[in-house]
Amino acid sequence: MPNRIDIDHTHSGAIVEEIGERMRASLKPEPELPARFKRQIDRLRDLEPSPSNHSSG
Repeated sequence: MPNRIDIDHTHSGAIVEEIGERMRASLKPEPELPARFKRQIDRLRDLEPSPSNHSSG
């Protein structure tokens, strides 16, 4: 590599920490679904046929 830049462990760790902080700030967690929606999703999953119940043929 012609333009290689060597940095020490301290600076490398600081860069990683800064990237992590910025990612946490920009990637806000999705709000949790209301309980009613969770129950409806669970019901839909229960109604779906299981892949193991399908026969190939």
